[in-house]
Amino acid sequence: MINVGIIGSGFIVPSFIEATKLVKGFKYVGIASPVEEQLKALKEKYGIGYYSLNNEDVYNDPKIDVIYCAVPNGLHYEVAKRALECGKNVIVEKPFMASYKQAKEVIDLAKKKNLIIFEAITLRHMPNYKKMQELLPEVGEMKMVDINFSQYSSRYDKFKKGITLPAFSTKLAGGALMDLGVYNIHFVVGLFGEPKKVTYYPNMRKKIDTSGTLILDYGTFKATCIACKDCKAPLNTCIQGDAGYIKSDDASSVIKTFRLVKNDGTTKEFSLNKCIDVTHYSEYVEFKKIFTKKDLKTAQYWNEETLKVCKVMDKALKSGNIQFK
Repeated sequence: MINVGIIGSGFIVPSFIEATKLVKGFKYVGIASPVEEQLKALKEKYGIGYYSLNNEDVYNDPKIDVIYCAVPNGLHYEVAKRALECGKNVIVEKPFMASYKQAKEVIDLAKKKNLIIFEAITLRHMPNYKKMQELLPEVGEMKMVDINFSQYSSRYDKFKKGITLPAFSTKLAGGALMDLGVYNIHFVVGLFGEPKKVTYYPNMRKKIDTSGTLILDYGTFKATCIACKDCKAPLNTCIQGDAGYIKSDDASSVIKTFRLVKNDGTTKEFSLNKCIDVTHYSEYVEFKKIFTKKDLKTAQYWNEETLKVCKVMDKALKSGNIQFK
C-alpha cells in the first residue's frame, strides 16, 4: 500500500484520487491546504483520513510515504523541497517547476536522499504515445511537427474583469505556456530531444501569456506548437515526414486515438490506451511500479526527461520576455 499525503485542495485533487483508485494500492492518509471548506468536502467524498490547515502536519506524518503536490505552479518548489527534507517521496503536478534551476535543485535533493520525485505528466506514459515513438521511422525523413492545444479557459472571463486566479497569475507562474504549452513541449522533446533553438511568440495581457506560438527548431525540421487559453480551435497533433504522417485529433496531453497515413494511401488506426476516459491513469501505473520496486534508476531517467523540458521552458519564457514575480 502506498500511503499518500496531499498538499493542496484544488480541482486536480479529485482527478488524482479517481485515477489512483483505478490503479489500486493507494491510501489517502491526510490532506492539507488553507481552504477548510474544500478540505472537508474532499475528506468526506474520498474517505481521506484527516485534513489540516497546516501543511507541516502532513509533511511530518510518519504514516505517509508519498506527498502529492497539488498546489499552484509557483508553489511546487517549496512544497516539493519541504516534502523531500522530511524524507517523503514526491509526486509533483505539471508543470514540474517554475524554472530549470528549481527543478535541478529538487531532483538533486531527491537523488541525495535516495527518494523518488516524479512529475505527474499524462502523455509520456501512455501506450499510444509510446507507439507513436515506435512508428516514427514509418513517416520517413522528419519535416514538420504541428500542434494546436487551444482550450478557452473558464477563468479567462474573470481575468478580463480584473479577477486574477492562479492560472493567469505572474506570481504563481501561470499562463498558457506553463498550463497547456508544457504538454506540447513534452510531446516534442520526448520524441526528438532538445531542439537547437527555442522561440516563443506570446499574446500578452497584464504581463502574462494568455496564448502563444512556440517554435522548436531542430535544424532539419521545425515543430510549431500553439497553446491558447483565451480562444479555442480544433485540437491537432501531427507529425509529418516525407513518407507519411502521424495524426491525432486529440490534445497533445492525451492522444486517445491516432492514425498513421502513408504516401501510398494506406492508413492504420491506433487506440491502445487503457482506461481511456481517465486521463491520468497511465502515469500512476508507472509511479506505482517505480515506488513498489524502489526503482530509483527509472525514477531518475524520468527526472532527466523532465529537466530537458524545464530547460526548453526556461528558454521559451526568456524568448517571450515573461517573468514570474
